Amino acid sequence: MKNYKIGKWFNLIKENNSNPESLTKFETFIFASGDLFGGGAQILVAFFYLIFLTDVVGLRPSLAGIVILISKIWDGITDPIMGIITDNTRTKYGRRKPYFFAGFFGVIAAMFLLWYPIRSESNLILFSYVLFSYLFYSTISTMVMIPYAAMSSEITMNSKERNTVNGSRLVFSQLSALLAAVLPLEIITLMPSIETGYMAIGLTFGVIYAIPYLFVFFKTHERVAVAAHEKSSFSFHQFLEPFRIRSFRILIGIYLFAFLSMDIVSTVFAFYMNYFLLRPTELNYVLGTMLITQIVFVPIIVFSANKIGKANTLKINIILWLAAIFFLLILSPEGPSWVIYAIAVLMGTGIIGCIVIPWIMYPDVTDVGELAFEKRCSGSFSGIMTFLRKFAAAIGIFIVSQILDFSGYIKPVENIKNGVKIKILQQQPESIIFALKIIVVGFPFLLLVIIFLLARKYPLDIKTIQKLDNYLEWKRGKIVNNPLTENELLELKSKLI
Repeated sequence: MKNYKIGKWFNLIKENNSNPESLTKFETFIFASGDLFGGGAQILVAFFYLIFLTDVVGLRPSLAGIVILISKIWDGITDPIMGIITDNTRTKYGRRKPYFFAGFFGVIAAMFLLWYPIRSESNLILFSYVLFSYLFYSTISTMVMIPYAAMSSEITMNSKERNTVNGSRLVFSQLSALLAAVLPLEIITLMPSIETGYMAIGLTFGVIYAIPYLFVFFKTHERVAVAAHEKSSFSFHQFLEPFRIRSFRILIGIYLFAFLSMDIVSTVFAFYMNYFLLRPTELNYVLGTMLITQIVFVPIIVFSANKIGKANTLKINIILWLAAIFFLLILSPEGPSWVIYAIAVLMGTGIIGCIVIPWIMYPDVTDVGELAFEKRCSGSFSGIMTFLRKFAAAIGIFIVSQILDFSGYIKPVENIKNGVKIKILQQQPESIIFALKIIVVGFPFLLLVIIFLLARKYPLDIKTIQKLDNYLEWKRGKIVNNPLTENELLELKSKLI
């Protein structure tokens, strides 16, 4: 294989003719803030969107689930295409950054439309509007999140710096998730009606999520050299190309099942607190406890990943999450309040490892892609990752919505008290209580066992990552001598590809 020649890169696309070599703490902070949207919006949708559609808009749970499922078919088309688009974008600002500027306006519009409480007696009208608004939201999410995920592996080429960048991203992601979990109900209580409250939620979070993208656009840098003439044609083969890499197949299995577990629990947790534990007023506090725990443990997860490896850290967190599931199984509504908060801490600790580690693994796997294809195509990888993230959220909502509908869920009754419209929770049949237990305990247990088995097969340990980094540095012309013999290179490829 040929070394990269300096002459090959004479026509590189550079951002404003200035691309600082070193990554600063300020730039890390600015870039990480972009994940306010990625972390918060998913949690906001997971926790509140289904109950918003059923209890405020008045859409049947089964129809709400169908909307989400259709949107994932749409994502299955648009996400891989966006990955190829961003890989082939050539501007003076780089391949990824132009989409953040456009995203500033798109995110605000998408969030407001998503949480607009349309009223109609016609299920067809309700269904049509919800479908339109969710597809628009999904499209805007695709437009910004795929370039953002791709850039997370290109803002620096140092593996430890990338761990720090992605760990920092997830601190912002979890801070945003905390706001998304506890702030909506507080906003609603300040508004004259629940409908006005949800409109305020859409506008407030739209602004919070959009502003960081302007800073990312103006204050961050892409650090991967890209030849202007190197572009790929659109083809179905290119969509599937990342799946040729064994390391990537293992990663997406871990990623999909980890987020699917979290999204199933997130979607049903409000129902679980309201109807099984009979503690609707404590929902915000329990969610807050879980998310604060996650924020605190992000740096610990990153430290552990650097010290004992990413797969080993993941396995420890899976065990913690399984322990939390066991305690949920034996928890009863009559149990003391402190127990649910203790379980929230334990579960938060387990969950954060399972959602941080796949994104810390991601840049290493894109390096394997560079080893396999001799070019940097992070957009194609992030297109698949982003689709799977949204797919997990959608499937979580779809599974929960269909089970609740099938089990006989009874919507709250709407009453007027002192001129104020209020929702009165109804006593649910035993079939709903049983369904809630199955969803909260059974599904996550099965998925976490699968993740544990996949983590055991993940091939990128600390020594292997170092070998890969050194070899790619030689290929990029950063070091003089090839650090690997021919046999070592073949062995590395066999292990990773």
